[in-house]
Amino acid sequence: MVLRVANVIFDKITLLIEARRRSSHSAAPVFVIIDGPAGAGKSTLASQIVSHFGFGEIIHCDDLYNGWGDALTPTLERTIREWILEPIQESRPIRIRQFDWQRNSYGDEVVIPQSPLLILEGVGCAVESVSQLADLSMWIDIPFDLGLERVLARDGMEIHEEMLRWITQQAEFFALHRNRENCSLHLPYGAPAT
Repeated sequence: MVLRVANVIFDKITLLIEARRRSSHSAAPVFVIIDGPAGAGKSTLASQIVSHFGFGEIIHCDDLYNGWGDALTPTLERTIREWILEPIQESRPIRIRQFDWQRNSYGDEVVIPQSPLLILEGVGCAVESVSQLADLSMWIDIPFDLGLERVLARDGMEIHEEMLRWITQQAEFFALHRNRENCSLHLPYGAPAT
């Protein structure tokens, strides 16, 4: 990531964390979301943020999707609301069930440790109901063909056909829900691949 862009993000999050610590809502984490097409570098950026601060929890939408066929559907928004947003608003622990892509079903419940910083990253997370409650919402752009190339290099050619369908689904989902427009900060070139 370009140093100047990284510093802008780190500065914004620092200000949010400091403000939260001074407020009466100090128990609630600073909630950051990162959306964009597959392969844009959302997970990489989330990891860089946590590494920079030395604390923070990351929830990946890949763990929340209900498989390929029920990923970018109303199920995602409902899952984020019930498993993440409502617990934040009610000051209770966040509990998720991570999707097991090998078994094609959700696994056991996992409790997300409390932290002053919580990042939700993944394709589709910046739907309006989620972005409205985020302290910072970011969109990372990347050309779809480059994103596909990066995903296949990372996850293997065996998901090539699924990813071709996914690219169409994500484009339709973004157009319908205006995910890019729902984000307050736009990163136009994608985060570097790891």
